[in-house]
Amino acid sequence: MVWVSGAGAAVLKAEYRFEGDLASEVERAPKLVDLGRGNRFAFERVDGLGRHQVLRFPEGNGLALAAAGLVDPTANSEVVVFRFADTRGYRRILDFTGGTSDFGLYNLDGHVALYGGDGGHDASENIVLGDSYIQIALTTAAAPEGSEQATAYVNGVKVAAARIAKGFDLGSGELRFFRDNATRPFPGEESSGAVSCILAYDGTLTAEEVSNVASDPTLCPAPRAAAGRPKASVTSKPKATKSRGSIAVDTGLTVSCPIGVSSCKASGHVYAVPPRGTAGKARRLGAVSFTVPAGERQGVEVRLHRAAARALRNAGSLRVQVSADIRTARGRTARAQQTGRIKAPQPPAFRSGAYTGTTSQNLPISIAVRRTTIRSVSFRWRGRCSDGKTHTSTLYLAGRTEIHHGRFSLKGRLSSGGTSRVSGHLKGVHASGTLSRTGTSASGVRCAVNGVTWHARTSSLEVGVASD
Repeated sequence: MVWVSGAGAAVLKAEYRFEGDLASEVERAPKLVDLGRGNRFAFERVDGLGRHQVLRFPEGNGLALAAAGLVDPTANSEVVVFRFADTRGYRRILDFTGGTSDFGLYNLDGHVALYGGDGGHDASENIVLGDSYIQIALTTAAAPEGSEQATAYVNGVKVAAARIAKGFDLGSGELRFFRDNATRPFPGEESSGAVSCILAYDGTLTAEEVSNVASDPTLCPAPRAAAGRPKASVTSKPKATKSRGSIAVDTGLTVSCPIGVSSCKASGHVYAVPPRGTAGKARRLGAVSFTVPAGERQGVEVRLHRAAARALRNAGSLRVQVSADIRTARGRTARAQQTGRIKAPQPPAFRSGAYTGTTSQNLPISIAVRRTTIRSVSFRWRGRCSDGKTHTSTLYLAGRTEIHHGRFSLKGRLSSGGTSRVSGHLKGVHASGTLSRTGTSASGVRCAVNGVTWHARTSSLEVGVASD
């Protein structure tokens, strides 16, 4: 059980509405002070209905409140209604140290985070901060050994609590809003945004009192939840990666589900598109469906089906069109797409070009390879034939067959009759194989070449085409 001081009821000491100035609605409270140049008043829709006057602040700017003598430095409460333009990473909300420490209240990727010294940390379980207005209340109370018990609430609901060893007492006498520390580690963790209301209490608000403030229209009420819209955006170029023996495509697209709704349904698609200036239809390479929790953003990755992965490996690269869709339960949708070129995550097993070597019958062989596919095989033979003469000829087999682990087999029908098969393997830049022939020749004299029967023809070239 955490011990806290038994201070009396919290008392409102300062109230700021930003109606054209930085003065407090509570008498004798000091004015807020601009930190940086460029803060300006504007009208914005805060609660989903009417427009209110607010103070906009650029990134790096903020506000300061001279709190010495105004509130108890170890038992005080602050309520702020504001919005940030950017909730990625750490973004400072409240600083108790006058800009000299990294400790304080932050946004962390949409979570409300308490960051204190010596293990005093906590963050909201869910993402609660987006680019719309929200009410945050922070209460502090003295705890043993000079520490502080800090509790954060969002729209009247407790989201984080921690016992903070240091950095949350008001020893500096200055409260700073939205501007990060200028010294010590990690300065500059800030976002631009706007603020519509700030309350400062002397004393620690109870959970019930925080809830009452959130619902009281005369104070700093929590903004009414507006129906959120999903988002789909282009964040990078598409890229293929190897994952668990298969190929996945990072589409470079990101989808976001708005805060305050049920989870969103999303999908992604990858299509191969024909080269520019050529006819033909796009063919689907892969698709994915998934769920995005409310308040979260997720990159879209699509695993290619087997034939598509093989096509990418064989081609080395493909021009693709990628798309992503996201939809809320209420039917609001968003879509993003882009076209780009993806490369096979691993280079082809073999370079394109000609591989030379010999067959098992010591016949010269030449194999034309395009990445992982055999396109043609040719070899020359010379032997004494039944007519008593020595004949020389070249066999050329044209076709297409895959190379698997360096091995291949290509069979073709010969123009002179019969069929021929070359089976072998590639290693480095060399080729080897075994030559065989079946069937009879339509013409010519019978020849025997290292155990393989051939027929010499008038032409010095025999042509074969791939057969099943």
